[in-house]
Amino acid sequence: MNANIKGLPSAASGELFASEIFSIHRGKANFAWKVPPAHEWYAGNRPGLSLQSEGTRSAQTALAKLRSGHIKSVKFVDKEKTYSSCPCSCPASPAHVIDCIGASARLLWSEGENGLVVLLERHSIMDLV
Repeated sequence: MNANIKGLPSAASGELFASEIFSIHRGKANFAWKVPPAHEWYAGNRPGLSLQSEGTRSAQTALAKLRSGHIKSVKFVDKEKTYSSCPCSCPASPAHVIDCIGASARLLWSEGENGLVVLLERHSIMDLV
């Protein structure tokens, strides 16, 4: 990584004070943290992604809950997670909801979520999420 990131002086420019050396290293560390990883799932794994999409508030909320796994149908009985029944009479876990409507996890994290909302409404699963 280059020492001249965002206009920082290089160590070769002469004698530097301790505060300047600290500033250079802090700038390098901050730069490394600000560059997001290139993983395909990373784009959707941050707060506010659902709020960036265009759609109704209920659709944005449903997508955020489905992504996080905090869906309406989860209940705790004797410290165990239990789910309400899906229309196909299986437990409505987030993974099952995605499988039941014939979607994929990739569609859940993609930018165009309107297709997923339409599938949830078509299969009458929107109220479980």
